[in-house]
Amino acid sequence: MTAQNPILQGNVFGQIVGRGSWLGRNWKWLLLIVFLGLIALVAASTLAAAATPAVSSSTEGIGSGDGELTGTRVVITELKRGGGTLTLKFTIYNDSNSQLYTGSKFDGPGYNNAGRSFSGIHLIDSVSKKKYFVAADSDGNCLCSEGVADINPKSQVSLWAKFPAPPDNIQKITVQIPHFIPVDDVPIR
Repeated sequence: MTAQNPILQGNVFGQIVGRGSWLGRNWKWLLLIVFLGLIALVAASTLAAAATPAVSSSTEGIGSGDGELTGTRVVITELKRGGGTLTLKFTIYNDSNSQLYTGSKFDGPGYNNAGRSFSGIHLIDSVSKKKYFVAADSDGNCLCSEGVADINPKSQVSLWAKFPAPPDNIQKITVQIPHFIPVDDVPIR
């Protein structure tokens, strides 16, 4: 009876055991290789992220200045000549926990705009000792952002204003936006 049952044949110590699949014999090594591969992948992505400098909104643009309200700042994104005017583009960031009220805070005198405009901005040319005010249309309205709503906490708004162009030899100018530190030496393009 023993001769017909292959399981019971031979002795336990001398019996040759059949080999299983490669995975069956080496699963621990395979698991170790996968684990080390994942660690290498995570380390490589962490190093790549550390090597790439973070872009901060405070360094974007061609100049910036902090606001009177803690957590606010202005970033000048463009100051460009064209058609006898100078166009200023800028962004106000409100990183504070308070609302930045626009109301008439940024309005300049002598304009017919309904309010909430940025007509109070001016440029200062320190070479010619001249101050440039926001240009106006034939109705006395500023050529600038107007009707600007209050700026909510943790938000930003992009704005603009046009000025008479300074002489061509003036390549840099100071931008003064009410309630923000003046931004000196802003390049004119």
